[in-house]
Amino acid sequence: VLITSFKYMDLQQLAEFVRDTPSSTAIRESILMFPIIEGLHLLGIGVSAGAIAISDLRMAGKIFRKEPISDVFNGIAPWMIVGFILMTITGLLLMWSEPTRCYESIWFRYKVLFLFLGGANAGIYHATIWRSRAVWDKAEDPPTQVKFTAWASILIWSLVIITGRTMAYNF
Repeated sequence: VLITSFKYMDLQQLAEFVRDTPSSTAIRESILMFPIIEGLHLLGIGVSAGAIAISDLRMAGKIFRKEPISDVFNGIAPWMIVGFILMTITGLLLMWSEPTRCYESIWFRYKVLFLFLGGANAGIYHATIWRSRAVWDKAEDPPTQVKFTAWASILIWSLVIITGRTMAYNF
């Protein structure tokens, strides 16, 4: 019966349903839970975005120019993954605690758009350019396509952070 009810809900109704769940209320109204989750979210952003920035700046040929790109990436990949997992879990919990505010926020919508663009950029990069890295891996000045992808990544993830922080300050 509950699954059938979801079939006929629009996004706003779904947000209102989630808002009224005990877990959403508990996070939202807790003196410690919300700030702890938000602090962990910011920590996850710092770790993940910092690792992504290091990788992207190397791909753009701006740092660690003597190091192979794959070595730089492999060295920071665990941090990137852990930070991304932490950021994702805590972000979902924050969204769960304020679903109607998220639904109504233009900044949240932009953030989701930029998250999808960031994922698409990374997916396309790993499906295409990364596969030919043996050719350009050790180049101090990587090919234009690699640089473009790196700068696009820096821009997109910066926009994710900016829209996320703007969203938080407009609740």
